[in-house]
Amino acid sequence: MSNIGNELDLANSRALVRYMLYTDVNRRRATQVGEDTWMDYEVICSGKYDYATKHELIFRELDDEPGQYIVAMVPYIRQISHPTKAGVTIPLRLVYITSEALWPFFDPIEEEPLDRAMLPE
Repeated sequence: MSNIGNELDLANSRALVRYMLYTDVNRRRATQVGEDTWMDYEVICSGKYDYATKHELIFRELDDEPGQYIVAMVPYIRQISHPTKAGVTIPLRLVYITSEALWPFFDPIEEEPLDRAMLPE
């Protein structure tokens, strides 16, 4: 893989994670919570945020205490423009989460084939 003519050094590359919260079982509606977070590219592409994994996260706009969240959508990574460097693109991992309380009400999904109609608008 190359990045602007240079080999991408995955061990030293950074990417963004954006948390999207489902507040009901409709996977077509999600709202961003928290700010985009820089992480190592290897972490973003690892199994850390795979479908159905559990995470303790804190979002100050929702609560001052950490909450338990479940990843409720299969992995989704796309390229976006770097927030401060013109002409540079970076990976963005969209992590769709829901509360631990709401998770049991979601229909399970299979990764293959994923119907694009399930992705949020």
